Order: sequence, then structure tokens, then C-alpha cells
Amino acid sequence: MVFSRAQARVINKTLRKKSEEKVEEIEKKIKYLNDTEAAMLNILEDERALEERLKTERARFEAIVSTMGEGLLVLNRDYQIVLMNATAERLLETSAKDAVGQDAKNMILMFKGKNPLPDEERPVAITFKTGQPMFTGLEDNLYYQNRFGKRFAVAMAATPLRKEEEIVGAVVVFRDVTEEKKLDESRTSFISIASHQLRTPLTSIRWFVEMLLAGDAGPLSNDQKHFVSQIYESADRMIDLVNLLLQIARVEAGIEVKTSRDPLPLIPMDQEVVWQVVQNLLTNAIRYSPKKGVISVFIADKGNFLEYAVKDSGIGIPENQQSRVFEKFFRADNAIKEIPEGSGLGLALVKSLVEGWGGKVWFESKEGAGTIFYFTVPIEGVRRKEGGVGLRV
Repeated sequence: MVFSRAQARVINKTLRKKSEEKVEEIEKKIKYLNDTEAAMLNILEDERALEERLKTERARFEAIVSTMGEGLLVLNRDYQIVLMNATAERLLETSAKDAVGQDAKNMILMFKGKNPLPDEERPVAITFKTGQPMFTGLEDNLYYQNRFGKRFAVAMAATPLRKEEEIVGAVVVFRDVTEEKKLDESRTSFISIASHQLRTPLTSIRWFVEMLLAGDAGPLSNDQKHFVSQIYESADRMIDLVNLLLQIARVEAGIEVKTSRDPLPLIPMDQEVVWQVVQNLLTNAIRYSPKKGVISVFIADKGNFLEYAVKDSGIGIPENQQSRVFEKFFRADNAIKEIPEGSGLGLALVKSLVEGWGGKVWFESKEGAGTIFYFTVPIEGVRRKEGGVGLRV
């Protein structure tokens, strides 16, 4: 085929145009590829920077967790351990490698006092149920026991972990409060010993001083009366101190008083003698009840007499020793084990005083489940005998 010059020029022009268009298209693609390459490089650089930040944050988190003075556990919704820090490893005597994936309820037993804590009452269980953080302290009397049988007093906080609105786990922070508990028990023991062991000698001092001032041992000179009065006032101040300590113990014990009717009838009685009985029973209830245990005093009108009841949630009295409770110097085996100090005279004095005013005293008790002591006061009352000595402590 033969083209004329004019046709050839048209064909060349067309080919040149198409070639230029193709070159332009290729240049655009090259530019796009270059831009894409730059964008990819930027993305990679951003990803590397983000990875570095994540590594830094992870290292910071691990440093904080590993150096915490408290034990830390992260649990999933099935109570499986997901994370454990070094302090938790030390307190629970296990490695994170062995613990991760294990059921925390099986690895860590919980006790309230001496009794196992039901699973549904565990702080984490309550957190899962309510969705609220749960905090416990020294007064809750909680203990952890690891798989080797080591038990220690614990204070803890359980906080829910959420994914959107769903609770997917919990963070548990805990610490060993054994030493704090010992200090608290020492303080409580001091109050108890002060109220028990100071009461008997103070009562004796007061009795004898009153007898001296009354002339039972013969007349006193003015100087002698002055000295004896000083003794009396000092004993009185000590009595007030003991009563203050008892008042503190009662407030901490959470004593509640209930009556069958209000107001109760007025009874002509030596208030100091009645108070001695109530105080002895309350002191015993406080001594042998757990921290935060409830102690209740009930007063019921029974017609010819008032019936008092002092109820505690303490250690109770063994059945085979209940017949000896009111004997002088007797203390039940579990009472001696719980608190070694004690004279064994308090309940013997209670019985003597109650029966002395024409009342009755008895009790109901089950070992490990608490005790209720009852005594009665006749409505007609018993007036202080002329020349009698008051009883106060």
C-alpha cells in the first residue's frame, strides 16, 4: 500500500500524539508509584515509631508492676490468672509461669477469721456481680492461704476490667497485713487486760479505803483521813481510766442495745452492782468475739422482773465444760488458747452478785457460734443495805 505525502504526515502526527500521550500516562504512573512509595515509607516509619512507643510504655508498665510493694493479679472472667507480678509471686510462693492459666480460687484459698470464705463472698466475685470496685481492710479479718498452706492476713482491692460495657476480668491488688494485725491485736489485748486485770485490785482498794473512811478498822486521825482520802481519789481516777478504756472497746465492738419497751420501769437497785454484772459480761463478749463482731444487749420486761441478755458472736463454750463456767478460777480451754491472760473470777462474781439480789443467771452457748448470757433483776428491786459498801469498776 502506498501513502501520499499528506497521508504520511497525518499518520506521523497521529503516532506522535499517541506516543506523547503514552509517555504522559507513564510519567503519571511513575509519579503515582513514587508518591505511593513515599507514603508507604511514611507509614512504615510511623509504624516503627508507634512500635517503639509501645515498647517504651510496655517496659514502663512492667517496671511499675514488677517494683510494686503490693501483689498484683489480673484475672479473666473465669477466674484464670492472666498476669502476676513479682510481689504476688513472693507472697503466694509460686512463679508467674506456673500460675498463669490456673484458677485463682484453687490456687489461693480465702478465710474470714478461721472459717473458709464461700466463693460467692470473695471480693472478686462481688466485683463481677456488682460491677463495682471492692475494698477490704484490716477490720474485715480476711486471710489468703497459698497452695503450700501458708496463711497470712490480707487487705485488698478488686477492680473490674471492662471491654466496652462488658466485664471481662478483674485487677486484684493485695498486701500482707500480718504485722499490722499483730499490732492491732496487741492494742485490743491491752485494753482487754487493762479492763480485766486492773478491775480486781482497784475494786479491792476501793472497798478497803471505804471501810477505813467509814471507821470499820477504828477511828482515824485527821492526818490519816487526809492520806486515805488521797488514796481514794487516786483509785477513783484509775477507775475512770479503766471505764474509758472499756468504753473505747465497746465502741469498736459495735454493741447494740434493744429493749422490749421504752421507757423501762425504774427499779430501786444499787446501780454500781448491776453495772458490775453488765460490765463483766460485756467485757467477756468483747474479748472473745472477732473483729467487727456484733454484740447485742437485750432487755425484756417479764412482769415481775427484767431479763437482760448479752449476746456475742465469739468462740463459744465447749459443751463438756459448760457445767464449770461459774466456778472460781475456771476458764474454758478455748478461752485460754484465744487469750492466755485471765483470772477466771469474772463469771463467778456475776453469779454471786445476781443471786445476791434475788435474780438468776444462766447461758446458752455453742462452741464456735457464740454465747448468750442471761440474768434477771426483780422489778421490786434491792436497795443498798445500810452501811454497805458500793461496788464500782
